[in-house]
Amino acid sequence: MVNVQRAHWSYVVLQCLLLSLLLCRNGDFAERNKYYHMSTLCVQDRFVPLYKMIDGAVLTSESENELKCVVTFQTDSILQRFMLRFERLALDCNDHLYVFDGDHAYANYKADLSCRSTRADVGTIFTQSNFVTLKYVTDEWSQSGNGFKLIITAFKDSAIGCRDFRCLNNFCISQELMCDGVNHCGDNSDETSHADCVDKTTSGQIMGLGVSIFVAIIVSIIIVCFICVVGIAICLCRRQGQHQQGALQRQHAPLHPLGSHPHYPTAQTRYSTPPERLGEKPPPYPGNVYSPATGIGYDVPHESLYYPTK
Repeated sequence: MVNVQRAHWSYVVLQCLLLSLLLCRNGDFAERNKYYHMSTLCVQDRFVPLYKMIDGAVLTSESENELKCVVTFQTDSILQRFMLRFERLALDCNDHLYVFDGDHAYANYKADLSCRSTRADVGTIFTQSNFVTLKYVTDEWSQSGNGFKLIITAFKDSAIGCRDFRCLNNFCISQELMCDGVNHCGDNSDETSHADCVDKTTSGQIMGLGVSIFVAIIVSIIIVCFICVVGIAICLCRRQGQHQQGALQRQHAPLHPLGSHPHYPTAQTRYSTPPERLGEKPPPYPGNVYSPATGIGYDVPHESLYYPTK
């Protein structure tokens, strides 16, 4: 019964540990300012769309050949929407980047970017929903230098009720996007003294680690210590139960005195003379004879000794 309980608690604690690690790493939290390259992002089945929940991302492309993939990004909150800005845009005439305002690559696209598209013409693209879908198609040959660098930012276009970072243009973005070398606000106010970037380099760290990583380590240590304490308590309970069981067995065991135990003869049976031997008379010892019974020598005259009969 004790083994079953210990196995059950160990299984429960292990599940809690795995769940905490899973939530800390791959939970429903948005990914902070991720860097993606189209050549590595689209290595899966080309006809299976990819879904990413982000607060900010930097998406780059560099001379990919025969590429066709669909990627959908989602904000962490339905109150947010996306802002897309190109820092570099140089596509081949046979390459197309389609931007859809929604969670699928159907119906009408918001923008169709190709060789005639420039940064000045495209400008900043804003979505009306909290989804944006990109469909990237390239031919079998791309000239060196073709590609783009796209910055995607989830934001609120109102500073009212902003609990994160408020840009100078009144956009509200995540604090994790501040002072990372990427212009997420659009006016670069998240990379200036307005964002206190001089002191921000270490404010998001604890003992040299990120806040999320530090919390995950602390939770893991606490759970491991709890497992050790439970294991020690179970071992002590088992040992105490064994001692109590042994004491009960000794308490109910029959007592056999040394003299009455069948395997131990009494002093009387070992050292006393049987009654039939007491009636016998010792044989005569003529002369100076040594008695083996007593260890004493007797000086007996050389007459004939006899024993009177009754």
